[in-house]
Amino acid sequence: MEAACVTCNKPIVIKDAMELNEKYFCSSTCLGKYRDKIGERQFDKESLATFEKKKTTGWIPERALKYIHMCQTCNKKLRETCKSLEAVSGVSRFILAKSEKIPWCCHARFNLSSALSDGTVPLSKVLKIQALAEELASSKAKVETMIKPETLKKKMLKEEGLSGVTTVMLDAALGELATNFGYKKLDETPPKVEGEHMFHYAACLECDPVFGAECEEQAVEKEINECVEKVSKLTKSLWCQHALHALSALMLNKNVDEVKISKLISLAEKVAQEKNHHGVTTSDLFISMGRAVA
Repeated sequence: MEAACVTCNKPIVIKDAMELNEKYFCSSTCLGKYRDKIGERQFDKESLATFEKKKTTGWIPERALKYIHMCQTCNKKLRETCKSLEAVSGVSRFILAKSEKIPWCCHARFNLSSALSDGTVPLSKVLKIQALAEELASSKAKVETMIKPETLKKKMLKEEGLSGVTTVMLDAALGELATNFGYKKLDETPPKVEGEHMFHYAACLECDPVFGAECEEQAVEKEINECVEKVSKLTKSLWCQHALHALSALMLNKNVDEVKISKLISLAEKVAQEKNHHGVTTSDLFISMGRAVA
């Protein structure tokens, strides 16, 4: 079955299209133009409607609905800053994909790409993070040495193995490798923005349902273990809720304590201040964690 792209009218096969509330798009570029046309609020409403309708046909990532709501309730200036950083944050994902040895959750790859978004974190550091995250996804021994909650360990020690690297695994790897918390303003050389942009709302819908379910069952450990509440008390400035959730997942690593978390928070807040951001964005957090890797 075919449809026409709402933006450019190009004929597309529906199963290969990006869908938004029963409208179809041939690319992220066309979807982005539609978002700019209707505005952020309406786009969020249509995103939520898409997920709600998908419930009737099978599994959907419930947490994706939660994350969309986070943007809707966020401080306006901070939300606008996050949106302005979206393209440059995700552009390095094409480079990272080339060195992946196992599958990656699209959001995990995007977050790791964000560490490269101002050019102050060397690619060598990011590849070091990538390698440890993949080892955590593949090695039961590494799960034993890095993961704290027994409930999460059980999920990650499945006899049949895991589908790939999730956001939780990436965050745990970052927490493990972060050792340098000194702050210094660095010269920025952001990567050139080119290629298709990534739209977060669609990534989970396009993911393999088994892999997506693994992401979701691991991510819920942040609530089970009250990680978000614990790190929220340590922050001193405004934080994007997505960044706060990513930060909180570091506490699932048995080798990360509140002292290390506090140092990372301080570093991330200084990075946000150096960029004159209204608060800490996701890219600020991953840049700071990238810088903290020795």
